[in-house]
Parts: sequence; C-alpha cells; structure tokens
Amino acid sequence: MRSVALRVTRCASAAEDVVQNAFLKALTHLGSFRGDARISTWLHRIVVNEALMWLRRERRLAARRAPLDDGACAALPASEESSVDALVRRERERALRRGLARLRAADRELLLACAGGGETFAAHAARTGLHPAAVKTRAFRARRRLAALVEP
Repeated sequence: MRSVALRVTRCASAAEDVVQNAFLKALTHLGSFRGDARISTWLHRIVVNEALMWLRRERRLAARRAPLDDGACAALPASEESSVDALVRRERERALRRGLARLRAADRELLLACAGGGETFAAHAARTGLHPAAVKTRAFRARRRLAALVEP
C-alpha cells in the first residue's frame, strides 16, 4: 500500500501519512465492506483516494502560500518557470518576508519552527512547555495574522 501511495504522491513522508490515514479510514468503515471484491482491492482504492485527496490539498495550499520548506518533499513535479511566474513567485516571497518581519517574535518563531523548520506541534509544545492544543491554536492565529499582513 505504501508503494501505491508513493507512486501517486512522489513523497515518502506523504505516502506514509496517506497509508496511515487510509488504514484508519478502512478500520472506521470496515462494517460497510460488502465483500463484493477482495479486501485488498478495497484497501487499494482507499489508499489511492487518500493519495489523490492529499495531492488536491497540496495543490490548493501551494496556490495560497509561498513555499517555506526546504524542498525536501516536492509534491508536484517541477516545471519550467516562465519569467512572469518567476517574478510573481519572487514578489510573493518578498511579501512573505515583509509579513514575517512585522509579526510578533513569538508568532514568527512558531511559524518558522513548525511550517519552515519541520518541527511538529508536539515537539514545539514539549520544547516550549505549552500544551499541544495551545500550540496549534497559536499557529492558526499566527498564520491568520500573517495572511492579513501579506494580502494586499
């Protein structure tokens, strides 16, 4: 199942997440399995659907935000960038940097650690002594503040 997810997502960490979500979904809906097909076929379809939903979500998120990660996991194949696209991307990056500079230090540190640095909310919570739910809430609010600063 992992190789199926990997073929669709082209990202090892995403494939693992997709398979985990697919198996959770399969366990949740095991009672609705009719038995018309083999269970492996049913699981395969769930994995493919989860992977496709992951791709759609990544495309939607990529369209709304400038890339903050180091490119370790390129969800979509890179294509030749036109000069207009490059200009737009650079302008979005500049706006994002300006917005980050205007954020409170705590918000900036949280966003850079969790979104840009790859730190999980749980790890950040353990490091700062906060509850994980509080970290998630603060990250949500920080992203909202950043979006308000970046949007024209």
